[in-house]
Order: sequence, then structure tokens, then C-alpha cells
Amino acid sequence: MRVAPDALLVALLELWATLRAAHHTYWTLHWQAKGAPFYGDHLLYQRLYQARVKEIDRMAETIAAVYGSDKLGAISAWEAAQRVLANVSTAPNPGLRVAELTLHAANRVNAAIGQHPYGVAVNNVIAGIADLALESVYLLQQRSR
Repeated sequence: MRVAPDALLVALLELWATLRAAHHTYWTLHWQAKGAPFYGDHLLYQRLYQARVKEIDRMAETIAAVYGSDKLGAISAWEAAQRVLANVSTAPNPGLRVAELTLHAANRVNAAIGQHPYGVAVNNVIAGIADLALESVYLLQQRSR
């Protein structure tokens, strides 16, 4: 009999995939920057994609600590990130959309923490990621106004 993964694991993996999609989105936008605001956009997206690298690593280490490193499959992680990218690619502002999706995914982790024995530590990791996602929303909203 197959046991379904618990809600926290599912939410953590979703957030990890969303961070990977955010990194890819910001990196691509960094390369695609053009026009009068080129240099500022180029640097903004560089700042955003570089910040995601540490978050991706921190999230993977959190998943490994709580559930085991065997939950960090390269193929399944990239497939999950591609599902997020499919949602982002059709948005009028892909960078802002992926930042919003990161906040939504962080909220789902918080909702799933419940009485988990490592809940406080996981919450601290998620809070840091949510803070940076909100900063990204702010920066990208300012840019698009």
C-alpha cells in the first residue's frame, strides 16, 4: 500500500519548485532586458535571480533535514518547476507573477506546518523566503508603474 506524502512535504516541494521557476524566470528576464531602462532592469533581474540561489539551496536543505534527501529528485523537481513556468510565461509581467506565486507557495507551507515537530524552524526558513518575495513584488511593482 502506497502512503500519500504529508501536506507539509507537498507544500515544501511546491515552494522549492516555485523558487527554481523564479530563478529561471528572473535569469531569462535579465538576458532579455532592452530599451531605455535596459541597464537598471538588467541589474534588477540579476539581483533577483542571484538571491533565489541561496533560497533554493536553503529550501532543499530544509526538505532533506525534515524528510530526507531522497525527496529531492532532479527530474521531479524540474517537472514541478516547469508547471510553475507554464503559469508564469503567459502573464503580462512574468517577474511579478512568479514573485506572487512564491508568496502563495510560502503561505501554503505555513498553513501545512500545524504541529509538526520542526515547525518553528521551517517557519523561520519560510519567513525569510517570504520577506524576499515581498521585496521582489515591491521592486517589480515600482518598475512596472
